[in-house]
Amino acid sequence: MAPSSGGRIRWRIFGVQLLIVVTAFTLYKVYLPYHQRDLSQRAAAARDGLITNFFQDAVADDPQDEVSALLNGQIVKRHPQKLRLMFSPQEIESNLGVPNASTTDFNGAQHLSWVGNTHRLDASFNAGHLYCLGLEDRATGHGVLVYESPQAWHPY
Repeated sequence: MAPSSGGRIRWRIFGVQLLIVVTAFTLYKVYLPYHQRDLSQRAAAARDGLITNFFQDAVADDPQDEVSALLNGQIVKRHPQKLRLMFSPQEIESNLGVPNASTTDFNGAQHLSWVGNTHRLDASFNAGHLYCLGLEDRATGHGVLVYESPQAWHPY
């Protein structure tokens, strides 16, 4: 081996190590945050489907009554809605997962919120008994509050 070939080998080893470090740094700084955002968007989209399916299963229209409601700036006739099934907080959590927000008011009522990409579901419980379910469109801010009685139903 010639005396100058030792210097070339050192530079090649240094170059390969530098390439490995740059590749690892790029992976860490560029790909992993993108991948994490993609996973969180997929989870929120899946949660959106769960939210709308749960709301449709838990709410029933009252076909006997018809009320006037303001919807997108126009007065329309709608059938009021009421809660079909009474869920406990544990049953809803088993369907939708852990809530994004949980609060308790001064009367001890528990309020849970699940947020997806396009919808937000709010469930209110009094002594473990579901009394109000709200579904809001996150793009427009409009939604509906559904209670046990169809007389208390109202869109917003």
